[in-house]
Amino acid sequence: MPRFLLRVLLLVGLLPALSAVPEAWPGFRGPGGQGIAALEARPPVRFSPTENVAWSTDVALGNSSPIVWGDRIFLTAFAEGQCFVLCMDRQTGRQRWRRGFPATEVEEVHRSLGSPASATPVTDGRHLIAYFGSLGLLALDLEGQELWRHPLPLPQTEYGSSSSPVLHGNRVYQLLDQDGASRLVAVDLRTGRNVWTVERPEMRRGFGTPVLWERPGITDLVVPGTFWLIGYHPDTGEERWRVSGLSRITCTSPVIGDGLLLTSSWTTGGDRTADRITMPRFDEILASCDADRDGMLTFEELPEGAVKQRFKHLDGNRNRLVERAEWESMALIFSKVENQSFAVAPDAEGRISDSGVLWRFKKGLPYVASPLLYRGRFYQVKNGGLLTCLNPRTGFPFFQEERLDAPGDYYASLVAADGRIYAVSQHGVVTVLKAGDAFEILARNVLGESVHATPVPVADQLLIRTASRLQVFRESTSIRP
Repeated sequence: MPRFLLRVLLLVGLLPALSAVPEAWPGFRGPGGQGIAALEARPPVRFSPTENVAWSTDVALGNSSPIVWGDRIFLTAFAEGQCFVLCMDRQTGRQRWRRGFPATEVEEVHRSLGSPASATPVTDGRHLIAYFGSLGLLALDLEGQELWRHPLPLPQTEYGSSSSPVLHGNRVYQLLDQDGASRLVAVDLRTGRNVWTVERPEMRRGFGTPVLWERPGITDLVVPGTFWLIGYHPDTGEERWRVSGLSRITCTSPVIGDGLLLTSSWTTGGDRTADRITMPRFDEILASCDADRDGMLTFEELPEGAVKQRFKHLDGNRNRLVERAEWESMALIFSKVENQSFAVAPDAEGRISDSGVLWRFKKGLPYVASPLLYRGRFYQVKNGGLLTCLNPRTGFPFFQEERLDAPGDYYASLVAADGRIYAVSQHGVVTVLKAGDAFEILARNVLGESVHATPVPVADQLLIRTASRLQVFRESTSIRP
């Protein structure tokens, strides 16, 4: 058989399989967790509650982002003591099913911004995995039937949990960094049974989501945490490498591309300024504040200030006392951390270490919104609505802290589609920018409700979860009742 004919037949044989692959945004920040839409995606540039609305519907409260598999949208929520998983029709907004799971004890969350439904679910087209800090991991099929549960302890942080589950092969990975007993768990996708657990005692509360970094001959599970970015073997949990440079509390997720691994993180008290948080030696604080001379410190015994405000962060074992080990661990963290962005590349043998860091950049850093690597440019948005664009190989700023004229905090992560960047403020203003070296705003869209969830660009749609609604925008449509 002629070689060219064989190639044609192979291609024809592949066509049915290729056409069967659905449009998908399968987990937090889409394919690979990178925040980049498919090449053919054409979401709208201009939209509002009355312009280019395909549909809009009320949903129960939650901070998780929607995900998409074909004609289905999956979403989590929390109401009246129950954790909910919902499935909606992507074209009409009609609810296909809703499953509620009562929580015996609800995790503590931020009093005004938090939600017990903050982790974004993930799917492979057969399994739907959701994580709730109040329950643990849940697996459903795409019709909403429960497949298994993997209970996990309540998170030890007053802000709740938000790190999203990650799928790879037959494994589900869940990061559980908190004030005490931090760990990374892997469970079997088919059964929900534990495969391995890695204890992370040096990590003190974190909210980022891991990513998979596939390189020639190797795949790393890249996990952010206090001070360290760590690469684990996805099959065994063995630590392969670590790179220093993350903040004290890491809310962002790293990004990957062009052979590089890039990340940004910022937390209060980590800059080398007058606002930097420092802690005295434990013996010094005991001498002046330990009224009952028991060698430990209660909340009442601590002096007013930045350290006392972080009492729960210090009290990792939740015994309402700050012990020597807890104090010294946190003091070491405060002394070492640096807020920054950086890029790291493997050496000639494929090894990852601090010596492979190409650059470090300490301006315009995001707090919660994960950065974006798109078309050879690295973008990050700082609270207040300040956008920075860097060369990913050199750290050179193409532009730095340009104002979006959409102030407020930024909890939604950056996403990209069709040569455009979407940045969403907590106040519900979506700024659309042209990707490239120059700072160019294409549109500024006001939604009229707060937004914490990351938007989803799929095909010709843009899905955005606001405080009380799920809204789907598409060009040249009018609002539907």
